[in-house]
Amino acid sequence: MTLDLTPRILRARMQLMLLHPYLAAALARLPVVNATSLGWCETMVTDGYYIYVSPSFCETLTEDEISGVFAHEVMHCVLGHLDRRGGRDRLLWNIAIDYATNLLLTDFGFKLPASGLLDRRYKGQTAEEIYDGLIKDPHVSRLCNGFDQHIEPGDAEGQTLRGEDYPSTDERRRLRAVILREMQKEWSRRGRGTIPGELQREIERASRAQLSWQQLLARFMSGLRRSDYRLCPFNKKHLWRGVYLPSLGIPGPDHLVLAVDTSGSVSPAELGQFVAELDRLRAMTECRLSLLHCDAAIQRVDEIGAGETTILPSRKLCGGGGTDFRPVFDWVAKREMPRPDAVVYCTDGLGEFPPQAPPDPVVWIVTAQGLPQFPFGTVIRLRGE
Repeated sequence: MTLDLTPRILRARMQLMLLHPYLAAALARLPVVNATSLGWCETMVTDGYYIYVSPSFCETLTEDEISGVFAHEVMHCVLGHLDRRGGRDRLLWNIAIDYATNLLLTDFGFKLPASGLLDRRYKGQTAEEIYDGLIKDPHVSRLCNGFDQHIEPGDAEGQTLRGEDYPSTDERRRLRAVILREMQKEWSRRGRGTIPGELQREIERASRAQLSWQQLLARFMSGLRRSDYRLCPFNKKHLWRGVYLPSLGIPGPDHLVLAVDTSGSVSPAELGQFVAELDRLRAMTECRLSLLHCDAAIQRVDEIGAGETTILPSRKLCGGGGTDFRPVFDWVAKREMPRPDAVVYCTDGLGEFPPQAPPDPVVWIVTAQGLPQFPFGTVIRLRGE
């Protein structure tokens, strides 16, 4: 497919590989398509794997600028920008990943077309951090187009090429990991020392498995399996006869403890969205819920039966002082058997932890800006982070 390109485009691609060999591995692995006959590609486009090129667009650029746009598409691919969008607004995410990419490339000495999106305010930030800034800016223009286009695997554009050879999300992530390792080795061979911090952070984001927090929560819930038979509760069909037989278990948890940090670390919107998803998963497993409101101490306990909807107070949650996680785990430890299947804690992680990990499974539901590491338990970040 690459051989169908004009000599000028091929020269610019070769120059990119010679002058920036840390990108050569990616250019060699990512298919490049002449998009003249496709009818929808007006510049250069990537879907995270294929790179589509419009020769008529390239005729308006210098060869150095063509190399720069090639590098721009390659960076989108190796940094997994399209796979990292999750549930974010598509237009704003496209602007954010262009800002992040162009700032990296200009620092590496690339020449980019004048229409490229570039704003030094975002230097050193990942695409996710730039997006968070854009979404809070009432003056941001959604009409920013830059010099390229982005399409996603589900779009009609490019479907004719996305057959059996198009890699899955996990396969694209593994391909990125191989390319990134080769880039890092080449960077060291060229005597450049360590990779710049902003690129390293983008690489770390690209290397993560991109699952939404809803998917991660579902995986955690499905991993809490009951045994086939259990003595508590007894089989209700035979209790009237005074016969105490074990009841048949079903997959999934029977009882969860949900603790909410009421110091204001989780917004009402995020909390409401999470509780709604938890209720949906509970409904599949007939799971009871103990809802604990806790800041420095437990302020309120609500017991919610299987099949019942969790109702959060319309006003501010009880509490609001400092954060101490120990009272919740002390409360769980003092409860009579059976123990809960898991403790789920919504927080930003800024508080006092128990000196030892509790015996029960723990999952921390954490805001995007929350504590980066926890001493124990599974961490799920809202917004798919």
